[in-house]
Amino acid sequence: MGKQVALIKFNGFHDFMEYSYLTDIEDLKEGDVVVVPTNKSYSVGFFSRYTENKQHINNALKWIVQKVDIEDYEEKLFLGGFD
Repeated sequence: MGKQVALIKFNGFHDFMEYSYLTDIEDLKEGDVVVVPTNKSYSVGFFSRYTENKQHINNALKWIVQKVDIEDYEEKLFLGGFD
């Protein structure tokens, strides 16, 4: 499918705001945790939806770094650590 534009939200920071990021991750679902570059560092955000809106596409200048595998992390905790 190739490059898409994803809308990302950040908890506690204008919960109603969505920020545009480029991605080639095709299977993101609402609420998925992602790492994204911000002004001078990286932040954790939450996938809202894919978009084809022209304004969002024009605003998307940075790429999602990766999806965070929360299920794998929780499984490791449940099994007793990260041996």
